[in-house]
Formats: sequence, C-alpha cells, structure tokens
Amino acid sequence: MSKKVRLGTFYPKDLDLNGDQANLLVLAARLKWRGVSSEIVSVTGDSDFSNLDLLFIGHGSLAAWGSLLANDRKFISSAVEFMQTGKPLIAVSSGYIKVLEHLSEPIQTGEHRSEFVDVEGVVGYLNSSADVPLLQRRGSSLLTMLHGPILAKNPDLCDQIISGNGWADVSLKNKQLDEVDSLAKVSRKTAFEN
Repeated sequence: MSKKVRLGTFYPKDLDLNGDQANLLVLAARLKWRGVSSEIVSVTGDSDFSNLDLLFIGHGSLAAWGSLLANDRKFISSAVEFMQTGKPLIAVSSGYIKVLEHLSEPIQTGEHRSEFVDVEGVVGYLNSSADVPLLQRRGSSLLTMLHGPILAKNPDLCDQIISGNGWADVSLKNKQLDEVDSLAKVSRKTAFEN
C-alpha cells in the first residue's frame, strides 16, 4: 500500500486521562510492522477531515470537557458527521458518552463499576457508572467505555480495524507482531488474576 494512513485525534493532551491516546500509537505500530506508513495529526472541529482515515476521541476530565466544548463547540458534531460518512471513529469513555449525547441517545446511570471486564472477547478496564453498552460497533466505528490503550491489550481488535478499512493484510505476521501479541495475551490473563 503506497497511501499513508492518517489518524486524526482531538485534543490529545486533554483527552488522554487513562493513556487513551496510546491506542493510536498501537495502531500506527501495527501498520508499520506490516509495511504501511501512518501519521497521527491533532485536529479540531474546524479541521478538514477529508484527508483523514480515522478520528479518535479519548477520555477527559469534567474540567477538560468544559473547557474544550466552550472553545470548540462543533468538534463532537464534526466527529459524528465523520462517523456517519462510514469512516471509522474510535471514542473512549467520556468521548463515547459525548457522542451518544450528541446523537440524543439515552444514557442511564447505574452502579459505579471499577473492574477489568471481558466484553465479546475484548478485555479492558471499566471505571464508570454510565449504563451503556461497554463496547459498540457502528459500521467501521468503535465506541467503548473501556479505558486506556484497549488496542494494546486486544491486538485482534486493532487488526479488525486495520483489515476492515483495507489498510493492510493482517494475515502477515512477523517477530514484532508475535512479541507484542504474546505480551497482550499475558496482560489479558493478568487482568483477571487478582
């Protein structure tokens, strides 16, 4: 593939409360190990998304969200429009909640949960009282309440994003991929040993 995969991220310094931005580093590394170049670019609601292949919204504090939305009122609507064109959006935790709010979808509050969970074979850390699906696929988009670099712990999920968008042949394996996949397997097992 000669095309560079361009990964856009909203406010990476503010929406990285649990290391969520590392999801893009994992995605970029897995592309590189398959011979595909990529670039991570910061975007705002006014950015031109036409040359982007994916958008990412991480998790942020209430204070961060208040400030960001006061200064860039359209970035969530821009992300939702991008998703509705069929291009992939990844939204994590409060980023996911903001997308649902924009879509006027109901968000209930339940018992606060703080634990590792396995959702459809995807392992991640949940720390929320929002009663919404923990993992939701909408077309090529992924919305999740699971914190942190979920793609590091779930390489198959990352490869689904890569193959689903035609960016690389994920059947290609090599030493780097084998090593990180082994680490992910151990990490997934360790999450439930306590």
